[in-house]
Amino acid sequence: MEKIHKGNGFAVIERNGEYQITFPKGITGEPAFFPITKELMEKAFKSSDDAYEVMIYSETGLCPKKTTEEEENERVREFIKKFPELLIKVPNNQDLFTKEELKELLPLGEQNLSEEE
Repeated sequence: MEKIHKGNGFAVIERNGEYQITFPKGITGEPAFFPITKELMEKAFKSSDDAYEVMIYSETGLCPKKTTEEEENERVREFIKKFPELLIKVPNNQDLFTKEELKELLPLGEQNLSEEE
């Protein structure tokens, strides 16, 4: 008997104690099927990050590269530069920037907030 477990952007097919993960691939979005273990199936449903890791692992046999804290901070910094009002809404974000950067970004954030009102 076949059982389909639906996830966000993927599904796991359980058949006779064996598991396959399927998700759209390529520019056409054709479904791809890869065998996985029960443990990987359970992991895929824990979070979207875990699901992504299982999909990459099932396809390549390699775990995706984890970002370092420094890389993550840089990613957040770039995002906040696009939305500087987040420096005011979430003051802890200011710790990611130098005083000189804040002198430039805080007025922009205040301007964006005043435009929201």
